[in-house]
Amino acid sequence: MNNRTYGQNCGLARALDILGDRWTLLILRDLGMGPRRYKDLAEGLPGLGTNLLASRLKGLEEAGLIERTVLPPPTPVAAYALTGIGEELRPALGLLAAWGFRHGAPFDAADMTRAEWLVQGLVARAEPDAVDRFGGVVQINVGDESAWIGPSPDGVRLRPGAAPTLPKISLNSDISTLAALLTNELDVADAVESGALTVEGDDGELQSFLRAFSLASTG
Repeated sequence: MNNRTYGQNCGLARALDILGDRWTLLILRDLGMGPRRYKDLAEGLPGLGTNLLASRLKGLEEAGLIERTVLPPPTPVAAYALTGIGEELRPALGLLAAWGFRHGAPFDAADMTRAEWLVQGLVARAEPDAVDRFGGVVQINVGDESAWIGPSPDGVRLRPGAAPTLPKISLNSDISTLAALLTNELDVADAVESGALTVEGDDGELQSFLRAFSLASTG
């Protein structure tokens, strides 16, 4: 990807030779939600200049982590997507996100926030066997953003927008509440009682969801 290397026969060092540049992991994070146009990536990464974005995309493409694709109709335009090798990084990125929620700087309402970034941390904490037992789709709506989580042959699928099938559970909240739930600063029962979180679905399915995705439990 670049001419810099740690020069170490260590898997972590070799990975950082490819992934260690600023913005690289965030580009991969955003592509983890599915194919994105260059314009969408640029808008989602303010502070990243267009020349540097182009350079990072070129490097990731040369490393085999991303590839160019075409979005399906009704908007058949050029986009970037993770390759199979890039998809292998998804669990590691999610675990880093979950670690950051626990040990990074506190949530700052002044910082740019997207619901999909928070949900990626949720997915990383999912227990695969419990997800299989839950076996359904979860719709998460946060303000004007939405995303859905569902099972896939490779574990858990996370995509933006409305779920393609009827969800077992739908969660409706705001950014601050979702962040507080993910960091265990707020209990689900308290969030529901205050009206900050509404849940559509029966209580049994909610409990299964909480067990599968390790969200702050109802007690």
